[in-house]
Amino acid sequence: MVHEDWAKLGYRLDWVGFPFAGVRTPKPVALVAFDDLVITQDASSAVTVLEASTGSRRWSTDLTGPNTRWLGISRLGGDPAPLLIAADTEAFVLAPGTGNLLSRDRFEQVISTPALLTNGLLVAGTPTGRVQAHLLGKGLSAWGFISNGAFSAPPTRVGQAIAMISQAGDVLFFANNGSLVGRARIFGGLDADPASDGERLAIASRDQSLWAFAPNGTLLWRYRTSNPLAHTPRFYQDQVVCDLGAEGLSALDSAQGTVRWSNKSVHGEVIAVRAGHLVVWDKSNLTLVDAKTGDVLAKVPAAGILKFGTSKFEDGDLFAIAPNGSLAKFLPR
Repeated sequence: MVHEDWAKLGYRLDWVGFPFAGVRTPKPVALVAFDDLVITQDASSAVTVLEASTGSRRWSTDLTGPNTRWLGISRLGGDPAPLLIAADTEAFVLAPGTGNLLSRDRFEQVISTPALLTNGLLVAGTPTGRVQAHLLGKGLSAWGFISNGAFSAPPTRVGQAIAMISQAGDVLFFANNGSLVGRARIFGGLDADPASDGERLAIASRDQSLWAFAPNGTLLWRYRTSNPLAHTPRFYQDQVVCDLGAEGLSALDSAQGTVRWSNKSVHGEVIAVRAGHLVVWDKSNLTLVDAKTGDVLAKVPAAGILKFGTSKFEDGDLFAIAPNGSLAKFLPR
């Protein structure tokens, strides 16, 4: 690590930890950070929790085996709520302090998306085109809905609605009780997660468009591009920021869909905001971009990092995990 490079981005190194010290050949598949702890998961199914303040290991456990497909880590509320770890066939609830297994629920059907927790229900999509709500702790489905096309994008909360987008282009909005409150269509599948600011849903699609919908399914705007889109949009202030391919990183007015700025030299995912500037990762470099103008303020190498995580999107702690399993925490300067 070159400390001067991280200083240019507005961060400083706090600690380096080794969550997979007992794993011979680590293959990290997940990194999720909270204010009190950091959760990492290896392809072998080993889950390790580190203290966010010090990097010391709190506990580690093996849930199943190396052939399990893992789909996400979340919590059943705020700190210090239990941890929810979802596989494609079942969900595990673990005590955050000890790692003890509190419950284990098997899904009615195999899921293919992360599960969204809402009012005791786990809402997820399946590879057969079904949206299902699992009643956590009961082993039962509360409701289901058959759509067109498989689901792989995560459910997204948009106000009081839950949005699901299929790879066939079906855009669905559900109430918590499973009633359909909105429906729309796009003309391609997704290679990136959707995003929401609570009032609208943004979708970057393979149909060469960035879309925005209201939670009742009304199309708010559509911005066409010259290429399929493969990066997750991000809402920041009153803008939607996304790598649009040939146009580079671009900021669009979130209400109107008009372009405010584009920078063809910047590509990648917006992973954080630091002091009002966007932190963009292209798998090889980190670029600090002025959120108002799109100007590049700093660009530093970030090779050898597999995943990033933040305790919060804006001015949160930044965590980086390497392919060998070492984990570093960076504090805002």
